[in-house]
Amino acid sequence: MTGPEALDALRDRFPGLRAHPPDSAPGAVVEPDALRSHLLNLRDQLRFDFLVFVAGLDRPAQSQMELVYRLFSWETKISVALRVLLPRDAARVDTVCDIYRAAEWHERETAEMFGIEFAGHPDPRKLLLPDDIEGHPLRKDFTHPNMIRLPEVE
Repeated sequence: MTGPEALDALRDRFPGLRAHPPDSAPGAVVEPDALRSHLLNLRDQLRFDFLVFVAGLDRPAQSQMELVYRLFSWETKISVALRVLLPRDAARVDTVCDIYRAAEWHERETAEMFGIEFAGHPDPRKLLLPDDIEGHPLRKDFTHPNMIRLPEVE
């Protein structure tokens, strides 16, 4: 499959697919319940064989958490991003560790830093922080006695 063919296949699977400047990777927002089926299709049909990262974003003004799954195809040299929007007070999605093995560490870090639960994760232990830390440090409302908050940049 060539690069243009892969992009056409992505547009067929995700109507309205668009790039998000300055990132030229096509991206789509998918429902949490459909994430696994989309990832399986991207891996098995469109050959997006490498999970680059899973990242979390805290959007308190919208009462949402966002997950970004960045995939890459070694065959076509194309990257794509899937985004999942979750309610901030009940951020939960199924694990994708069985689809992309690299997700194990990314999900653990995202769970620890943002408080997003990855249902069915095989090893949900903390990865980076000591056990006595309460809260999730990358949430906008996180506070800690030893934390020095930097000024907001406009």
